[in-house]
Amino acid sequence: MQNLSAASRAMTATEPRVLLNAFDHQLRGFRTFWFDRVAPAGPVVLPAARGDELAGATTYLAGLLRRAVRSLGDDCLSRHRALGLDERLTAFYGDEEFENRYATAIGRPDAILTGSGWKFIEFNFCSATGGQVYIHLLNEIWRHLLPDEVSGALRLADPLKVRTELLRTVAGDHGTTPRVALVGSLADVGIRSRRYYEIEVDALRKGGFEAQYFETDEFIDALATRRDEFPLVLERMVPQEWIDTGRDLGPLLKIKKSGAVVLTPQSSYQAANKQLFAVLSEGREWMTDQDREFVRTYIPWSRSVRQERVEYEGSDWDLTELLVKRREDFVLKRSDGDQNSGVHLGSRTSAPAWEDVITGARKAGTWIAQEVVHSAAIDTDVLDCERGAYTSLSTPAVFGPLVMGGRMAGCGVRYDIPAPPDAAPGAAAPTILGTVGWHSG
Repeated sequence: MQNLSAASRAMTATEPRVLLNAFDHQLRGFRTFWFDRVAPAGPVVLPAARGDELAGATTYLAGLLRRAVRSLGDDCLSRHRALGLDERLTAFYGDEEFENRYATAIGRPDAILTGSGWKFIEFNFCSATGGQVYIHLLNEIWRHLLPDEVSGALRLADPLKVRTELLRTVAGDHGTTPRVALVGSLADVGIRSRRYYEIEVDALRKGGFEAQYFETDEFIDALATRRDEFPLVLERMVPQEWIDTGRDLGPLLKIKKSGAVVLTPQSSYQAANKQLFAVLSEGREWMTDQDREFVRTYIPWSRSVRQERVEYEGSDWDLTELLVKRREDFVLKRSDGDQNSGVHLGSRTSAPAWEDVITGARKAGTWIAQEVVHSAAIDTDVLDCERGAYTSLSTPAVFGPLVMGGRMAGCGVRYDIPAPPDAAPGAAAPTILGTVGWHSG
């Protein structure tokens, strides 16, 4: 543990102004709320064995979710309707083989390290999965500033490099030239600077691709004269988010139907649907003994709100009664939500409001109830940007290992930091984004 502790605290030997300058440089144009007041002082350092377990479990879970969603129907549309997804999205599906092959090509679960080990609380799949750019930039900072003897003992993956390797495989699968359009929407990420996406373009070019960034409307215009110029498209928008914000889906559908290979397919959102966690938690006849043991180990108790009666902790319950009586033990989740949309913790919701959420969830029919799991405290250091001083924390955390083409490609971590002095009493603790370095010593 001595080497592990030394690695986790190595950055605090760096002059705070040097680290602040590194953040200013790396995040220029889009230094966001993640890093404006308190910033990570280095990677969160955990033993490599923990990382190996997380990587293996993440890959297994991705495969299990693929099988779970396919068990719901023989084709994309039947699975779409079994999950109760928005009918406006049915036109986005492509060839069945393509949908099945690449549905889980890019993703990121939310995992919590509890006192008994890793627990997965959801799994997001799509090419717009968050954290890719930030993990790339943060790990570049750590590799540059950490002493060689420390950085040499840490695994700090580069997700953009691994993603480029995935795209090279996809191009080979389809016999296309290595040219890719990265299509995004700065409004979707709340950032004005194109540099956020140009970083990705630069990584693609370094990996041997001809690459260009387009805002969504720019790419639609380019299709008129440059339709065949980019046989691959990496789409960094989420159609459901466009529906939720009242935008026209027409531009996104034109991209899907442009004739290019567009990653990731619409089926990614089926594999990411939280109802699958309820399917796995309850169990199905197609699951093997190994599958069931995996679920018992890594997935918290989860059930569809459509159910009337459930078994919980060895007793039979009316689900609504269970959720009301044991409110603090559960979270209710919209199954197709993203970025904490439609997530309600019973412990942070008043009893009357909680009952309203239950009523709304039952009416929608697509929500899940999930048992709350509690994070073990992680030890890390942060930099108070205003004071220019380091502070040690012991805090709960949510880990986000990126998976690209079946490989773990870096791991983000969101953890609580001290609330600002003007925070309202009882307000939820603010969080920041960091990365994880897996220590091999």
